[in-house]
Amino acid sequence: MKKALLFAGFCAIAIAVSAQNPFAYGISADGVNVSYTLNADASKVFINLMNGDVLVKAFEAPEGSQTKGSHEVAVDIDDLQPGNYSFQITVQGLPNQEIKEIFTDTGSGQPHQFWSPYGLAVDNNPNSPHFGRVLVTETQANMGATYFAGKNVGAGIYEYDPQGNPVESAEGLYGYNPLKFTNFKYVGGAASTAFHAKKVRITKDGRIFVGVLNTIDNPIYEVNPDDLNAWSPVFDGTINTEGGEGYVYTADQEFLAAPSAAFDVWGEGDDLKFANLGCQYGQNYAFGSYTCYEYNLGKNKTISAAPASEDRVTPYTYQYSISSQSVSIAYDADGKGIWYVQYRSTPTEAQPSIKHATINEDGDWEEDYSDITTIARGGGVAWNKDYTMLAMPKNSNVLGVYTVAKENGAPVLTEKYSINTAIRGFNDIAFDYANNIYVCDNGKEYMQLIQLPDSPNGTVVTTPAPMGQEIIITPTAVNDINAKTVSSVQYVNINGQVSNEPFTGINVVVTNYSDGSKTVAKIVK
Repeated sequence: MKKALLFAGFCAIAIAVSAQNPFAYGISADGVNVSYTLNADASKVFINLMNGDVLVKAFEAPEGSQTKGSHEVAVDIDDLQPGNYSFQITVQGLPNQEIKEIFTDTGSGQPHQFWSPYGLAVDNNPNSPHFGRVLVTETQANMGATYFAGKNVGAGIYEYDPQGNPVESAEGLYGYNPLKFTNFKYVGGAASTAFHAKKVRITKDGRIFVGVLNTIDNPIYEVNPDDLNAWSPVFDGTINTEGGEGYVYTADQEFLAAPSAAFDVWGEGDDLKFANLGCQYGQNYAFGSYTCYEYNLGKNKTISAAPASEDRVTPYTYQYSISSQSVSIAYDADGKGIWYVQYRSTPTEAQPSIKHATINEDGDWEEDYSDITTIARGGGVAWNKDYTMLAMPKNSNVLGVYTVAKENGAPVLTEKYSINTAIRGFNDIAFDYANNIYVCDNGKEYMQLIQLPDSPNGTVVTTPAPMGQEIIITPTAVNDINAKTVSSVQYVNINGQVSNEPFTGINVVVTNYSDGSKTVAKIVK
């Protein structure tokens, strides 16, 4: 039986100041003025001007530009040649040698409350207009509850900014529920409570996908990043809702997909694919009825062709899974291996806690790692953005963070951190750009943040400016050593055309001064 919620209002919700490893987001430039926002207090901020991959200058932002929030800094350009410079922002955190648990504070000392949060994702693409956004799925929300200041939409997606503030929709609500999920709905002949929005994942190029486990709706939806109320089904077929099956079939009545207990995405653009761990019986515990198939989506919006036998992730099909609730999968960096984590209080080979499978040279999936001793409470698993750390639960209230190497082709885990937390289970896990870890738990019923002390002197994180953002230095912006007055500037392209504005490509810049002298320089726009 679900315990009663600790209701909490949403006044002054934010993660505690300085309680995260900081990074810069919302980066832009206007001439030599650079704007950025910090998710947390920092000790130092540098603006690095680049010529390709070459560092031209590292400009330290002045005092007062290191605090959590938005800043605008004018870059010192006195010693720089005219031109267009790409740039990065390097942020050094405050000294920290402790692992810290951070709660989103409701003003009453209570963390941000959910009912059944099962999915977490962070947009870690600096080129995304939503870089740093945090998404949480609520799968069984009580719409009559008063958390979210009574403005929740029940099951669906909820959004946070990188500072830990909940983001309201255009309608002034917290959360997005375009499918009008009904809470605690019993389906078909199976006495199982429906699981609605289950997992959420964001691809490297910013596409958002949500898995659904209610046996009524499409197993996977793509969500418009600019409108989280706009969901479109990925599997193009007919859903059989009789008896609570929820399978999607093609026009030829071939199996296409099953309701999504867990899924993960890999790649981007034409190479985008995902694996879906499907379950026929919604929330019900069952053994031997699970499927796991890979689907190559690429840049397409829908999939209508039935998966082939070689698309089946064999070790995770019909085997292992019993808990459609507390289970997750995660691709390796190369897309050729998948971690599988499931909560079992007494794991066995038949009902394990942690497995790993890899595609061999013949294109077949083989299990190459097994852990049936760890009690992976919550069943979450996640890599950080550059695949240098893997996080998954070790037990109740204990999260493990590991480095992973390969030995004879099989993964070898080395523990980096063992973190005792107030959270009991870890239904899902997500790293942000600075290796802060978000976790959520349906038992304690909230989301939480964990700060890792990657460096005792303060974690250093470099964020490139989005593509197209440059620091532009024009000849008139460079101080003349004789303080001469510039009377005019002309730009000449390779065809001999003259303009008061630079042409695209190579320009000869002629600067005329009031004393009759002139200088000639070359720039590339």
